[in-house]
Amino acid sequence: MADSLVSDSWVLQDGISMSVLQNPLRTQVQVTGKGDKLYVPPHWHAAHDEIHVVLKGRLIVMQDGVRKVVTPEDGPCLTRRGVVHSIESFPGEELILEETATQPDETEQKVFFFRNMGFPGMMSSPLGVMQVFYYGDTYPKFPPGFRWLERGLIIVVGGWIAPMFGYKLPDKRLRLDPNRFPRDKKD
Repeated sequence: MADSLVSDSWVLQDGISMSVLQNPLRTQVQVTGKGDKLYVPPHWHAAHDEIHVVLKGRLIVMQDGVRKVVTPEDGPCLTRRGVVHSIESFPGEELILEETATQPDETEQKVFFFRNMGFPGMMSSPLGVMQVFYYGDTYPKFPPGFRWLERGLIIVVGGWIAPMFGYKLPDKRLRLDPNRFPRDKKD
């Protein structure tokens, strides 16, 4: 298994891999259709917008409860900060998907986010995932939709509790929210 911190491609789950591509910088997810389907649960971002581009296949995108199927012919699919969204592939279908942010420094941070999430063992560690969410400007959507609760959970669990139990980001360059982590401040 490739290490997401040093390799430009790694396996996310059975039949799903991620790559970091250059010129321009972006991430690419490849779903073979022969293993698990890709599913990213509902979440939102406070500090960045993101763009999904389907190169092959079909992608289900939910944005604030509106479901749409995105194909290569549709071009870029923009999700603005604050919009609750999820993505999902179709079972048994091949999908090639690229993701960027609207600003180059935010795209670099998204790469750091995915490198941390792809680190061996990270996805099976709830405290580790919450810590990556904290540094990566990602907040889960809870049923009643109380943003203060969603944000508070990530701040308390990812920002305070995880470090108390010794959790540390594998790639410490992840600092996506400029309000929380000013770009000119170095740790």
